[in-house]
Amino acid sequence: MHSLIRKSKVLIAQQREAYAALIETYAQNRELHSGKLLHARLIIKGLACLTYFGCKLVAFYTECGQISDARKLFDRIPRTNERRWIVLIGALAQRGFHQVALGVFGEMQREGIRPSKFVLPSVAKACGTLRDRHTGEQIHAVVLRHSFESDAYVASALIFMYSKWGLVGKAVNVFNAMVEKDLVALNAMVSGYAQQGFVREALELVERMKAEGLKPNVVTWNTLVAGFSQLGDESMVSELFQAMQINGVEPDVVSWTSVISGLVQNFRNKAAFDTFKQMMNDGHYPTSATLSSLLPACANVADLRRGKEIHGYALALGVEKDIFVRSALVDMYAKCGFITEAKTLFHGMMEKNTVTWNSMIFGYANHDAGRWESVVRLKKMIKKRKLQKIPGSSWIDIKAA
Repeated sequence: MHSLIRKSKVLIAQQREAYAALIETYAQNRELHSGKLLHARLIIKGLACLTYFGCKLVAFYTECGQISDARKLFDRIPRTNERRWIVLIGALAQRGFHQVALGVFGEMQREGIRPSKFVLPSVAKACGTLRDRHTGEQIHAVVLRHSFESDAYVASALIFMYSKWGLVGKAVNVFNAMVEKDLVALNAMVSGYAQQGFVREALELVERMKAEGLKPNVVTWNTLVAGFSQLGDESMVSELFQAMQINGVEPDVVSWTSVISGLVQNFRNKAAFDTFKQMMNDGHYPTSATLSSLLPACANVADLRRGKEIHGYALALGVEKDIFVRSALVDMYAKCGFITEAKTLFHGMMEKNTVTWNSMIFGYANHDAGRWESVVRLKKMIKKRKLQKIPGSSWIDIKAA
């Protein structure tokens, strides 16, 4: 009898782990339909009411952009359960709903629930992204009051926050105040330096930490590569690639993409194409980030042949519908004068960004035989969607809602 009970418990535990893994997979791939079917199955089995699955489903719906569904599930979890706050705030911040995340954090405070070291990193990063200095400074005060400053994830989030505000000195103070510095904090500080153009200082920090026994990983090296690539320092990028290998770290597709992006930003289009070819020869398959970084090089010189080749890669790799790839394709076809192709891709997009709208306006204005009615129609669509034109250009941006 006891043996059967034990086996039954093991089977139930295994089943729960399998369901949890499925929810996480559907969240990562944003498979809303499959996730909803699994949610229905959990309801039938009486598992959806458990806090464990409730939190998993909150994260799933948030990742899929279904904020109202996530909120409904969140409200069904007992209010005193801290994990539900951590999951919802973390998922919102990670998905880019920073303002909503801060709103939920405000609710948490009004409920009288003390913020833990597990929720503060998400809030600090949201403050950094939104440039919300008032709330961010309050968060830092909470960190100090509860002695969380020694936690690597909390400290790294504060470094990120201050770096986003352009206050690198304060980010350095947070880093230096850490008793034990780890890779998480080092990478945050290196990224903070690089974001503000202090790439030499970032490299010096890495060398200093190496001397103290902290070995940089591929993320550290890639941040340095990206920083020097954007500065157009190709000799330094080459040295970094060699240094990576000497330190036992092989350059990956992110490393190559950073180099390509830097070359394109500095209008070294031929070098960008050559680097892409070299990356492929080294056995690295391009990602959506690689292709969206390289496509502007085709647009810059109206190189339709290469642009179509990259479009082919996007289709073969299954990333053609990625918003950044699709936007770069619209831009490339519009600048090459192929308005029909650009328009087809444009109208097939469920979501559009500033690049997409600006590219179509450029295309109609410059290559559509002066059909200004098309430009006027686009601008009406922009107004209808509550989009805002940036003064001095035809770029538009979505109003924060």
